[in-house]
Amino acid sequence: MPTVYLLRLGESTLQRTRSLLLQASGVELAGSCGNLTDALQEITALSPDIVASDLRLVDSHAMRVAHELGRLPVRPQLLLLTPTADDLQLFAALSAGANAYHVDDGSGTGLVEALMRLHDRRAMLSPQLARQALAAFGIERSPLAIAHQAPAALDASPAGRQIDQASRHLLTLLAQGLLLAEIATLWKQDVAEIERRVWRLVRLLHVRSRELLIA
Repeated sequence: MPTVYLLRLGESTLQRTRSLLLQASGVELAGSCGNLTDALQEITALSPDIVASDLRLVDSHAMRVAHELGRLPVRPQLLLLTPTADDLQLFAALSAGANAYHVDDGSGTGLVEALMRLHDRRAMLSPQLARQALAAFGIERSPLAIAHQAPAALDASPAGRQIDQASRHLLTLLAQGLLLAEIATLWKQDVAEIERRVWRLVRLLHVRSRELLIA
């Protein structure tokens, strides 16, 4: 059962989401706060498995949250809570160290499922985020005829410095707007496996971001 620390911008939203998680089975609420400054010491002491944070907080933003969590002795996974997958800050935060996102209107609908998915190292990417990832890795989309074929999932040959052809094919299909279930059907794989591949792709974005900072 994953332990979760909650960071939300508005007090009413924070309390509503707290209540939801306290009543939910499958997750344990470790703590909550409305700002990063007050939360950091508690997060360090509690060592939650996941921090679920709004993209914007009273005193911070998601990129700083990712940076500060990365400095902890035990880094929790970071789930971004956003009203839309088209927010311009979302991709930057994913690159900076966040592991996944959940589109949330403040009601908390689907949040428990998103937390369980992340705890199992699974994630998703919208078409726009997939297009941004292709650009970030410096690779072009695969020919669709190739990406649609089941053997595309097994192509481990390099597509770039950090990414293999199977990942390039996956980003191509996501950028085209295919759903995870549709990709799983094409590739004859479980949806969970496709989600794990997406999670690993987000991790590669972290590596690329660190390399750019060093350079």
